[in-house]
Amino acid sequence: MIILIGGTMKISRSKWDSFIKCPLCFYLLEKHKIKPPSTPGFPINSRVDALLKEEFDELRAKGKPHPIFEEYKLNFVPYNGLDEETLRKYRHNFSGVRATSKKTGIEIYGALDDLWLNKDTDEIVVLDYKATSNKNLEDYTTSSKHYHKGYLRQLDFYAYLLQLNDFKVHDTGYWLICNAADQSQTSFDKKVNFKTTLLPYKLKTDYIEDILVDLKACLDSDKYPKSGQDCDNCRWYNEKRRLSEEIRSKIEKK
Repeated sequence: MIILIGGTMKISRSKWDSFIKCPLCFYLLEKHKIKPPSTPGFPINSRVDALLKEEFDELRAKGKPHPIFEEYKLNFVPYNGLDEETLRKYRHNFSGVRATSKKTGIEIYGALDDLWLNKDTDEIVVLDYKATSNKNLEDYTTSSKHYHKGYLRQLDFYAYLLQLNDFKVHDTGYWLICNAADQSQTSFDKKVNFKTTLLPYKLKTDYIEDILVDLKACLDSDKYPKSGQDCDNCRWYNEKRRLSEEIRSKIEKK
């Protein structure tokens, strides 16, 4: 979301990422209020997120590690250096963690799932919960799929927000992946079994400001930017226009 309050531009992580995916669709929405086709929500994923937050909050209150930390031999615990109100704000979509871009002055923000603490280094661990159902779970860090690349940028952006808020951030982020692809489950019985895994990722934040500079220049310009290479909306529109012109040409020749 982009908001202008008192002349200050405020931009969410998801809006920043939408600019990366397709500058043209971003421009059409923000400058001309032309919305791309909407997609359905993910209520099951949201429910998994909510349950994980409750699970980690219980351990946070006790100062105990989650069993998955022990499984992966990580000396982590849920971070308890925030009061409940601040943690709730950091998790809320319309508040989140906020900071000011160094190069553009834009206020940037994003909602976290949680924060962990690396007890060996006394650093904050950036993470995100992911719920899926795949027989062969892909490694997001090596995948060529554009939405997996978005997962990487998501962690990068969170890490940068925390750095701007003077948190000491661990150089490795994680996805806690809950995969509902348990082949040993043979009947529904009112439940779905999930296998949980941790996937690490070496964070990168040096590109974030440069993209914000490009984003601001895009909004300040009257010229239409190019489509994104991975934009399904533009791809559909261009193919539709090409086919329409081909059909029209054939009709006119008859």
